[in-house]
Amino acid sequence: MMYRLTVLLFCFFIVQSAVAEQKAQSQLQISTPVWPGFTNADGTGAYADLFQLIYPKDQTELVWHFSNFGRAIHLVQQGKHHMVPGLSAYESGNEHQGLLLSAHPFDFDLIVAIYDPTHTAPPQLELLKQHKLAWDLAYDLHLVLGLPEKGYEVLDIKQGLELVKNRRVDIYLAEKSELHQYLKGEGAVQLQPLRYQEMLRDPIYLAFADNESGRLFKALWDKRFLSLYKTGQLKQFYQTYPQLTLPNLH
Repeated sequence: MMYRLTVLLFCFFIVQSAVAEQKAQSQLQISTPVWPGFTNADGTGAYADLFQLIYPKDQTELVWHFSNFGRAIHLVQQGKHHMVPGLSAYESGNEHQGLLLSAHPFDFDLIVAIYDPTHTAPPQLELLKQHKLAWDLAYDLHLVLGLPEKGYEVLDIKQGLELVKNRRVDIYLAEKSELHQYLKGEGAVQLQPLRYQEMLRDPIYLAFADNESGRLFKALWDKRFLSLYKTGQLKQFYQTYPQLTLPNLH
């Protein structure tokens, strides 16, 4: 009798351990800045809904960790979180170290140049290197835009706009959707008298930790993203979010 009880208890603890392990594996730890409309502080937004479409709620729990972009990248590089969205294929080697990019981009950044027309002529892509530039921390836009060196890195859009207004820099480079979302918010620095000019569209990817869990989540993403693209479900999803651009995978 005692032997049977011991075996039953042993089996119970094995099952409990397996259930606990399965539960831990079903949590996708996402490291990201708060991008209003995309990754909101309450875990909602266009990207949040896209991630839940790829990783169904009954299979995967999305766990959000918010910080600035540079720290979000480093936490995934260190293997502390599984995934960070929004990396360009042009990021520096240091930014990509310890990371695995998704097989396909999932959106595009439309880079705009914000300037004061009373001080600076309408920007041209090939002439940007002649100007004093600024952009958000950890964005590596000098690689995307083919510039010889980094610009001044700012913490947020508010600081970037103020630098242009105070003529500390000639041009602040930002992502158009992020700029529009910021300008809609309460207490936002007004754009006027500044203007912006569209520069280029840069495809962006998800970056996964280069470890066993990260590779598993990447494989699931790549497989399901392509599958939903072929069935037309992704196209239907993207049509409900005008701030997103579905890449052409053909």
